Amino acid sequence: MERSRRASIGLEKRERTRRGLIEAAYRIFARKEADAVTIDDIIAEAAVARGTFYNYFQTREDVLKAVAASLSDEMNQKIWAQSVAIDDPAERMAIAIRQFLHQAIRDATWGWVIVRIGLVAAPLSETIERGVMTDLQAGIRLKRFMVENEKAAIDLILGTGLMAMRTILEGHTEPDYPEYIAKIILKTLGLADADAHAIAFKPLELLPS
Repeated sequence: MERSRRASIGLEKRERTRRGLIEAAYRIFARKEADAVTIDDIIAEAAVARGTFYNYFQTREDVLKAVAASLSDEMNQKIWAQSVAIDDPAERMAIAIRQFLHQAIRDATWGWVIVRIGLVAAPLSETIERGVMTDLQAGIRLKRFMVENEKAAIDLILGTGLMAMRTILEGHTEPDYPEYIAKIILKTLGLADADAHAIAFKPLELLPS
C-alpha cells in the first residue's frame, strides 16, 4: 500500500474516533447538566480506553467545546446558505435567531445540549460569535443598527437567544416565540417597531433536520 494511502486511512480512522467521542459526549450532555459530566462518563459512553480519549482531548472542557462547535457550526452553515444572498443585515440576523430557536422547538435534545453547554461555555463557538459580529457591524455601517458598544450588543444577542431557547424547552412559549425574540432584539438594536416586526415575521423556510 502506498504511503499516501496509508496516511489517508490513518487520518480517516482518527476522524472517526474523534467523531465517536463527540457523539458520545453529545448523548451524555443530553442527559446530564454540563458541569456534572465527567471524562469517565464520556469514556464509558464511547467505549474507548482512557488513553484513546487523551489522544484527542485533554480536558472535559475541550470535549464540551467540540460538541458545541459541531452542533452550532453545522447550523451556521445551513443558515449562511439560506441568507447569503440577502443584503439587509437585520434580516440575516433575524433569520439566524429564528432558525436556532425553531430548531430547539423541533429537536429538544439538540436544544438542551446547546443550552447546557452555552451556560458554561459561551459563546458556543467562534463561528457563531463571528457571524453575529459580521451582521452587527454591517448593520452599524449601514445605519440599520444604533449601537454604543459592540461587545455589549453581542452579549445581548447571544444571551437573549440562549435564555429564549431554555424557555422554549421548558414548554412555556407559543409557536411564534422565535419571531417575537427576533423582533425584540432588532428593536433593541435600533429598528423601529414596524420595521422589526415586518422582518421578524417574514415567511421562513425551516432548515432540514
